[in-house]
Amino acid sequence: MSAAMFSLLESPAGDGVVELRPIGELDLAVADQFSRRLAELVGGGARVRLDLSQLQFIDSAGIHALIRAVMDGGGDGGHLVVVDRNLTRSVRKVIELVGAAPTLWSAGDGGL
Repeated sequence: MSAAMFSLLESPAGDGVVELRPIGELDLAVADQFSRRLAELVGGGARVRLDLSQLQFIDSAGIHALIRAVMDGGGDGGHLVVVDRNLTRSVRKVIELVGAAPTLWSAGDGGL
């Protein structure tokens, strides 16, 4: 796994929402890069929707980055970072295996 197997696409989704789509492998080699970009967007006032539909692999560092983004992005009672539920099978399996689903998708999560 290497940074060469990761890219991060960003596009406006309207109403101050930015869609961020990690592609490839979100692992230890790129988790800090991913976290920094999320922090920049949220710090700049954007709400972020994470589209993980093209993420092929995630490790514990990637899971940690997702959880931290969702938890840190819950300021002012709103959800500033929302993770789309459309996942590849391999990423869904890891999220379920480590028990991260309840943190990533709260019962009342209405999205952005």
